[in-house]
Amino acid sequence: MRARSELRTASGAPFWLLRNGLVDVGESPVPSRADVVVVGAGITGALLADRFVRDGRQVLVLERNAPGEGSTSVSTALLQYELDVELVSLAGMLGEENAARAYRRCSDAINELETLAHSLDDNGDFRRATSVYVGTKRGDAKRLRREMELRTKHGIQSRLVSRDELGERYGLRAHAALETDQAANVDPVRLARSVLKRAVLGGATVCARTALVNWSLDADRIMVTTARGTCSAGAIVFATGYELPEGVPENRVSLLSSYALVTQPAADLGPLEGGAMIWETARPYTYLRSTPDRRILVGGVDVPFKNTDARDALLPVRTRQLERYLKNVFGESLPATAFAWAGTFGETGDGLPLIGRLPNYTNAYAALGYGGNGIVFSQIAADLLGALCAGQGHEDERLFGFDR
Repeated sequence: MRARSELRTASGAPFWLLRNGLVDVGESPVPSRADVVVVGAGITGALLADRFVRDGRQVLVLERNAPGEGSTSVSTALLQYELDVELVSLAGMLGEENAARAYRRCSDAINELETLAHSLDDNGDFRRATSVYVGTKRGDAKRLRREMELRTKHGIQSRLVSRDELGERYGLRAHAALETDQAANVDPVRLARSVLKRAVLGGATVCARTALVNWSLDADRIMVTTARGTCSAGAIVFATGYELPEGVPENRVSLLSSYALVTQPAADLGPLEGGAMIWETARPYTYLRSTPDRRILVGGVDVPFKNTDARDALLPVRTRQLERYLKNVFGESLPATAFAWAGTFGETGDGLPLIGRLPNYTNAYAALGYGGNGIVFSQIAADLLGALCAGQGHEDERLFGFDR
């Protein structure tokens, strides 16, 4: 099958990429054989490559640009167990037990990412954080109480914060919030590069600026054709951000354009002081976090994706909209905007990723981390696909697979 045409993932000035700088990883030759070919060298591809190498597999990673310069560079890297679809709503879609398992699996993935980050030479600025999910409408206090009660029933930690307490502790004007300490944030580009470095030291081959041209099944092998050579592989795994590989129905995913900015360093982080991350019950929601060098990051104001030109044309307007939002929270002391960018991401109806075997294949897989939990989903994908590629079953495939 031919690779689908390239779409530009981002525009503007992505903070993480500029903060960390461009890295020339060279152009390794394409090996003639591999156990697994991973398409994509962002955070998902890096975690997959690292897992496969630790499992003793020969790994080839293909990246048409440089590692970490695609979807990873525009991630705002909030690590949460909370999905874009609340647990109460997800239970109505999947059943209560399945919904609770999805939430618990995301919670476990945060702990796994912490362990992984601290096992690396560079932990990617992994920091534990408090997630504050703010109710923006009058009826949200009751809604959030129901959400908390269902989470508590299934052993998922959260706490209801009253209107008065929100004002006292965070200086926020809202009806209520759910608060949890089971959250974190990272520098996604640093983490991806650090994980990929370990995979390379373990024997993985990374071919940057090497586009996938075609792939096909030949007996029990996958023949992978690139612009720089051909490789025979036991399996192929697509970790291509929002871009769908052949074999995935396009109606499973909706594409959105999202916008973000980062300010100059702030003397006072206001409600973000102490490591809080703030997001809203409104849809589309706006969210806030800080960076290790005390900048304020805000993102959101999503719109349906039409094309890259339309997305990019909206960047100045959406940047001003985010600046107004920040001014409402921080007042006139708000630092100036330093970086602003636009990116494209996908979402599914249930807020869960698509991870598993591609339909009609036994040795072709994809890890498509749609929704607001991309890096958390990446860790789940490394665990799930590590098992599947080893010929083992995995109970999470029924939750995240393509046939759910």
